[in-house]
Amino acid sequence: MSRLFGWSKSNTIPKPTLNDTAATLDLRVETINKQIAIIDHELQAYNKLPPARKASQKSRAMALLNKKKMYERQRMTIEGQSANIAATTFGISNIAIHKEMYHGLKDAKNQLAKGYKDLKIEKVETLMDDLDDQLLDQDEMNDTFSRTLGQDTYITDADLENELADLATEESGIQSNARYNDLHVPSVPVQPIDTRNKTGVTTKNGTIVGLPKAPITGMKN
Repeated sequence: MSRLFGWSKSNTIPKPTLNDTAATLDLRVETINKQIAIIDHELQAYNKLPPARKASQKSRAMALLNKKKMYERQRMTIEGQSANIAATTFGISNIAIHKEMYHGLKDAKNQLAKGYKDLKIEKVETLMDDLDDQLLDQDEMNDTFSRTLGQDTYITDADLENELADLATEESGIQSNARYNDLHVPSVPVQPIDTRNKTGVTTKNGTIVGLPKAPITGMKN
């Protein structure tokens, strides 16, 4: 009957997923590890035998060791398969994440395009230039309002600089004279002129206007 009418969809066996396969491989590795543990236990017991019994049990020990090597090769193969399944599962999960990232970035791009639709770089530059001009005008206005009222507007900066230089020169001269005044020059005593001998002295209104003449002395014979 099944050949004529086929199997119903409700009786279809679901296909195993990669996760199911990975779980099956993990069980196989667990079973192999148990077999290896049993062999290791028997080999440890063999090593504890006295030399006479070791010789008789040597063939069995060699068979157990060979069987252990077989299990280890099987375990290595299964672990490699499990690693490949894990990498594939990771790649599949990344597909979903990448799709989410793609749609999220696409929506963000649309939002950015919509947000900057009426905001052009030329408008922004013009706005910044206007703001800069207004701020410069404001600074100039502030300087104008802060100007000192009642000041002589005919005095230029050059005049002020010259006057400041003159003040510095005067101050330097004052300091220089002060240094000279600090020097104490000894006074020269002035002897009064002997007016008793008025010979050769010319006076005017009682004031000496010339030097006294030296007396003329004759030569004695």
